[in-house]
Amino acid sequence: MLGMINKNFILLVLIFGLSSCIPDRLPPEPVPNTRPSFVSFGTIDKNNLVFPVDAPIEMKFNWVMDLSTFPDNFKVESVSGKIAGKFSYAAESDTVVVFTPNTNYMQAEYYTVSLSGAVRNINGMSMISPNEEDVPVTAWFFTEGKYSENGFPYVFVRDKANKQVIYRIGDLNVYKDSLYVNATTEDYQTAAIEFSPLGKYLFMVNLKTIPGTVTVIDPQSFSIIKTIDVGLGPTNIGFSSDKAYVTNTSEKSFTVIDLASLTALETYTFADGFKPKDVVYSNLTGKLYFYSSSKKEVKVVDAQDFDNNYTLDSVLTDNKAADIEISNNGKYIFLPENRTDKIVILDAETDKVAQVLETGNPYVTDGIMGDNFYYQAFFKKVGKENIGGIMKVDVQNLSISEIKVWDKDIDKLGLTAANELIYAVVPNDTTVQIIETKTLKTLTEAKLSGSLKYIAVSKNNY
Repeated sequence: MLGMINKNFILLVLIFGLSSCIPDRLPPEPVPNTRPSFVSFGTIDKNNLVFPVDAPIEMKFNWVMDLSTFPDNFKVESVSGKIAGKFSYAAESDTVVVFTPNTNYMQAEYYTVSLSGAVRNINGMSMISPNEEDVPVTAWFFTEGKYSENGFPYVFVRDKANKQVIYRIGDLNVYKDSLYVNATTEDYQTAAIEFSPLGKYLFMVNLKTIPGTVTVIDPQSFSIIKTIDVGLGPTNIGFSSDKAYVTNTSEKSFTVIDLASLTALETYTFADGFKPKDVVYSNLTGKLYFYSSSKKEVKVVDAQDFDNNYTLDSVLTDNKAADIEISNNGKYIFLPENRTDKIVILDAETDKVAQVLETGNPYVTDGIMGDNFYYQAFFKKVGKENIGGIMKVDVQNLSISEIKVWDKDIDKLGLTAANELIYAVVPNDTTVQIIETKTLKTLTEAKLSGSLKYIAVSKNNY
């Protein structure tokens, strides 16, 4: 019996010894095969306007991701090119991947962000299967620039129904308040609002059936400084460095205002009955250039001797002008013809036509001049629809560099001091559209409640 017990004990010892030498053949813990999901671009989704030029970009997932798969599947790019950078996990969560740019983004530039579905988690699973179409997740942002330094420009829009009301927009796209300009005689009509050359004053032209006025407004306090009497039927105002020139269409004259004293110096009447609609001054030639409200004529006037003037009647060909703008160097005068698709460009030094741009997009409306580009709004009829847009013209080459067409009928344009943003009045939906100038992409809008017309953008930020 004892022998039997010893044999069994020995057998158990042998079995235990052998089993301890056999490797573990149980299957390993299974690797999860769930595909990761993208949650959001955290920093961009919160605010994609006035984006800091050195800001990282967050990508939130529901899984810990493999950082090595991101360089080939993530892009940040603009018209200036692609931005390289490094990838890391966020300090607070390893399911958040952070892209940090190697160099700053360009100022006031529109960037697109693209994330491919081929990025993988740490288990090797991509967001989409190899059989699925890879439609990248995208976002965009617009970087900070001079338009956002120490505040934002004020934007002023005049109401064409309530003719004495001006609306003010601030903080890029926020309606702030309005100003009602009292009139001694309640017969104002809608006319231009413009800033003085250094941006100190906003001038409001008051078209009246009796001799008109110009209201001078402090843009920061949004208060009236002074009212200046001018001629009959004033419509627009242009500037030299120290003078303002108000076109009195009905009176066939213009009034000269001293910008230092804010007083009217004199009103000059055209002896030949020329009816000026708008005016620009050339610092290159020292002359004023008016276009007629009724004829295909341009009047050239010596700014020192108004009697020294003459008419150019062969510059405009198909129709009278709809607007007038001048390049900053004083050389080229842009004259879009009314109800045509033509922009006539006059050389101020020679009084000859330098170029005629046929845009294919009638009718051209308002233009605005920048440092290097001229921007021209237009609209055209397609069936029963009005189609609007903006053309961007290279001032040096006198050629169209870009055209944006959309379903909005643009009226008037304003431009920020550093030429980074266009503010476009869209009367049909009572909005002001805010457009970046490099690629003419719309960024945002400001909604107003009035009937919108003229616009002016402050040269300073507040």
